[in-house]
Amino acid sequence: MKQFIRHATVVFPDRVATNCDLLIENGLIGAIGDNVPDDGGYNSYRFGGDILIPGLIDTHVHGAGGYDIMDGTTESLAALSQALLQEGTTAFLGTTLSSSLEELLAVLENIHTGQTDAPYHSQAEILGVHLEGPFLTREYKGAHVADYIPPSIAGKDLAILTRLVNAYPGLIRILTFAIDRVDTIDLIAFCQSHGIIPAAGHMAADYVTMSRAAVAGVHRITHAFNAMPGIHHRKPGPMTEGLLNADIELELIADGIHVHPAILEMVFRLKSQDKVTLVSDGTRAVGMPDGEYELGGQMTTVKAGVARLSDGTIAGSAYPLLQGIRTMVQVLNRPLHEAIRFASLNPAQSLGVADRLGSLESGKDATFVRLSPSLAVKEVWLQGKMVVEVRPNQPSIGG
Repeated sequence: MKQFIRHATVVFPDRVATNCDLLIENGLIGAIGDNVPDDGGYNSYRFGGDILIPGLIDTHVHGAGGYDIMDGTTESLAALSQALLQEGTTAFLGTTLSSSLEELLAVLENIHTGQTDAPYHSQAEILGVHLEGPFLTREYKGAHVADYIPPSIAGKDLAILTRLVNAYPGLIRILTFAIDRVDTIDLIAFCQSHGIIPAAGHMAADYVTMSRAAVAGVHRITHAFNAMPGIHHRKPGPMTEGLLNADIELELIADGIHVHPAILEMVFRLKSQDKVTLVSDGTRAVGMPDGEYELGGQMTTVKAGVARLSDGTIAGSAYPLLQGIRTMVQVLNRPLHEAIRFASLNPAQSLGVADRLGSLESGKDATFVRLSPSLAVKEVWLQGKMVVEVRPNQPSIGG
């Protein structure tokens, strides 16, 4: 089926172009830009200047719509994927929490099955797993349960990771671990030999430790600034290396809660545009009303959009990935194309799927989101088919 979209404001990785046309053929983008030839015989849609962006890719999300990756059921995974789709997230990494080896294996089995069986026409695509924990530092555990963080004993972390990877080869795409643990060098080498991105997070590491880890191959920091020592003029901390090292990519939760807008602005000025990735760190509270929600075996309370444990610790986010884009554009007045790139092309490149996802280009999947001028979701398209339509009196989740 051939379809023709007219008069859209299209967001490319380096610019925003108005009055663009988009030709879709067999689920792919056939042509895009000004004055695309119209040979007739297409289903035609007029977007009236609405914003067209590539489908968003969330590389760090635990849940949405009342469901969590750690539920470990087919029904929960499907509902979670559908809830993400409603918010413009068309692909994601299911992100785990620290748990027992047995439970992690069960969760991986469920995601592996979901990747194979999921009906792509109605759910966000599962690109794999972001294994967050259990190799963390208890001092900076955040919302992870301390009892599930194993003691740092030589060989133990590597043995657990080997068991998980061997059970489901290729499924784990990112490993977040504390680089101040004993097995750090072995974990880095194992990740590099198995196509896994090693990421530093939930750590008590100092500046020197982070610098050494970067030399060894850790070029990503999970939810930068959160769950790690801060920057002090006599104790630079790991984020100083993260900001100064051009090879390090930073995950940022830009929901307006996890990181102050001034710090976000500092990052955007210091890091190159290909080294920032927006993530949601969303939980089952995404798209849900204020109330109490389970997260990794603990109860969180969501009030005014902020999720916290009983001791006041921020526990993931109650906002979808799109909220980070709104923060960048509406609060910081950053360019729209920059914000979109951080949540689409950059994660696509990190995961090796930029040949078909992450930007609107001829030959790529016709997977995109139609936004209103206020950046609210109006439609979501997967491979040339409109799968989500939000009516004016039916606001999108988190919108």
